[in-house]
Amino acid sequence: MDFSRRRFLRNTSLGLGALTVSSTFPRWLGDAAAATLSGYAGYRATVCVFLLGGNDANNLLVPRTNIAHGQYLDARSTLGIPLGDLRTVNPVGMAAGAYGLHPALEKLQALFEAERAAFVCNVGPLTLPMRKQDYEQGTVARPDNLFSHSDQQDAWASAISNPSTVDLPPLLENKATGWGGRTADRLHGLNPGDYPEVTSFGGKALFTAGAERQPLMVSPSGELGLTPAQGAAFNTLRTQALEDVLAIHNGVTLEASYGGVFTTAQTFSAARAAAREAAWGALPGDIQVELAGYFTPPAGTSGWTLPSQLFQVVRDLVAGAMPAASGGLGVRRQMFSAGLGGFDTHAGQDTTHTALLAQLDFSLDAFQKAMTLLKDQGVFGAHPPQATLFTMSDFGRTLAENGERGTDHGWGSHAIVVGDRVQGRRLHGVYPNLDLLSGAVNNADSVDGKGRWLPSLSVDQYGFTLASWLGLGGIADRDHAFPNLSAYVTAATTGGFPAAARAYRVPFLIPDP
Repeated sequence: MDFSRRRFLRNTSLGLGALTVSSTFPRWLGDAAAATLSGYAGYRATVCVFLLGGNDANNLLVPRTNIAHGQYLDARSTLGIPLGDLRTVNPVGMAAGAYGLHPALEKLQALFEAERAAFVCNVGPLTLPMRKQDYEQGTVARPDNLFSHSDQQDAWASAISNPSTVDLPPLLENKATGWGGRTADRLHGLNPGDYPEVTSFGGKALFTAGAERQPLMVSPSGELGLTPAQGAAFNTLRTQALEDVLAIHNGVTLEASYGGVFTTAQTFSAARAAAREAAWGALPGDIQVELAGYFTPPAGTSGWTLPSQLFQVVRDLVAGAMPAASGGLGVRRQMFSAGLGGFDTHAGQDTTHTALLAQLDFSLDAFQKAMTLLKDQGVFGAHPPQATLFTMSDFGRTLAENGERGTDHGWGSHAIVVGDRVQGRRLHGVYPNLDLLSGAVNNADSVDGKGRWLPSLSVDQYGFTLASWLGLGGIADRDHAFPNLSAYVTAATTGGFPAAARAYRVPFLIPDP
């Protein structure tokens, strides 16, 4: 499909329903640090699943050793999961059965043991690396409005934890951008034409916004454009009427511009729909049915939203990876955003969290099954599509439960990564010390007596690992997408922090040859 630069935007922003596309398209091919396809010549995508509200990762991944599990139960007299109920996992380099997963995570347990999933431990927003003493004495700036839902969602989505004081490059000043969108700014030159690099079906909108590239914002149903009516004649009449109305501008520049933008958006919406249908149709019929079946929620469930979002991601992913000669988009790099809400579990967490994790467990497994099935489809040629799914959330929650069978806002948390290119069956980073005795006075990992974990890995490191896997290039690319990362690593190095804090990347993805 040929998306002409001039035809696609004419230097304006697009809008049709939730469609947004940037007005300026920089080409970075002259930059010595430009993004590259050298890691993988085929198609790659990352899929962000934002767990909105603050997922309680303390009940996601639980130590099973006697001392640590005892400390865990001491802090959670009603919410703590008994040893016998945990789903045992065996991380590489650790004693057999050292950790367990929440009972609802049966499929994630299997993915982990099959080395298709891993955890990134105690990651969170940080301005600079910090020790507990720095937190207590204020010698290192904390993230803005720590423990606030909206601010910490923004910190995760933007990888800028101190927007009130940060010194940004001129291109980013006075713009609300996320690390996904800024990565798209730099990956744009890797894709043919001007198709948006980021597509959102849910999650946190800020994550998808770039300084120059803007996302495709699509409803969770996957529909983009005018809802078709049952009668073809009506659809034709409506389309013609719209064209007639949009052609009327009475010499007013603003009206003419709006008409042009709307018309272009209609054209783009139709082109996207055609690519999705053509690419999906190129798959064998039984494969289409099997893929759809993976995302059909089990009997007895209701209100599940994440499976349908991830199915639409797969539909778009197939269209993106399919060669243009077969009717697809023929792009090389994409990012997707999805979301699941309800994780603000101040009360009644035992039932609410279990239901949410069951939905998450089903959805992650369905997505990985879909990618495994697509890998064997010859329609993609010698380079089948690759995808890495990862989670983000506002923050972790307190290890200590409150008086309402719930937990309160925390800080560092454990993230999940899933995919064939994941260094699976591993805990990346450092699991925190769970000792809250005497208000955690001797525990360097908790900033207070409730078990709010001081992150040992930053969102910047987490995000840059994923972005560089997609092809984000050298210093110029890195500093555009993650403007705080260089200062973070420098401070960790000069401050004598552990090796993990001094690294730009977290090694949860298999290195390319």
